[in-house]
Parts: sequence; structure tokens; C-alpha cells
Amino acid sequence: MQKRYGFFLLVLVGVAALSMMLSAPAQAQPRPMEEDVFTPLIKGYDFMRQGKYDAAKMEFETALKKDRFNPFALNNLAALVEKEGKLKDAMAYLVDAQKHAGKYLDKVQETCFVGGLCAGVKPLKEMGTESGIAKVIKENIEKLQAKMAQTPQTPEPSKPPKMK
Repeated sequence: MQKRYGFFLLVLVGVAALSMMLSAPAQAQPRPMEEDVFTPLIKGYDFMRQGKYDAAKMEFETALKKDRFNPFALNNLAALVEKEGKLKDAMAYLVDAQKHAGKYLDKVQETCFVGGLCAGVKPLKEMGTESGIAKVIKENIEKLQAKMAQTPQTPEPSKPPKMK
């Protein structure tokens, strides 16, 4: 009787282990973005194409509230602030975007500003085998680094501590 109980327990543990191993690859499969992130990205993209940059920014910020490191929102915000001449802010967005971009396998549609960063990166409801947004972000970082090297920064005056 005890042998049967031990055998049954061994089979049960084996089945549980096998079940866990088989389900692990399914969990690692890429999945499309959630609608509450995807929808504001699409709206923001549409606003950018219409030249409504403030409205686009609001939509990308909405997406970031749901997905803090969403590389599509961060890249598009970087392009918008770079267009305003805020190069350091643009680089900060791109650095954040680059951290997690490899995990986003959504295919992309691009619209680039002439002479600027590639903006209007629209995620599509299709999954690829590699990250399209990661390539865009890498290229944008390189473009922005070159632009920053050519653009002399105005020195900011120091702020000495107040005397008592």
C-alpha cells in the first residue's frame, strides 16, 4: 500500500513539473499591447500627423501612465521635445525607451520629421519576430548625439549657496 502511495505521489509531482515546463514557453510568447495603452498611442500618432503636437503629447503621457517604459510613447515624446529644441529631455526619453524596447515586438509604421528624429512611430496590431521600435530608438539616439555634439550648449551660471 505504501509503495502505491509513493508511486502515486511521484507521478503527481512529475505531472505537475511537466505541466509547469510546458506552460513556461507559452507565457514567454510576445503579446500585443493592452488596449488602454495601444489606443492613446494611436490617437497620439494621429494628432502628430495633424500637427496637433500638444494633444499628441497628452496621449503619449496617458499611455505612459499605464505602461511607464513604453518605447513607442517615449520615442514619440522624444521627437516632439527635440523639435522644440529640448535636446537633453529628448535624450532622457530615448534612454528610458531603450531600456525595454527589445521586449516590444509590435510591428511599426513610421513617419519621420525631416532633419529630426523619427517620430510618429505607430504600433500595429501585428507581432514581429524582433523589435522594430528598438531599431528606431537606436537610430534616434545616434542622430540626437550627433546633433548635441554640433549644438553648443549655452553655459548656465552657477548658483552659489546663500550666505547667512
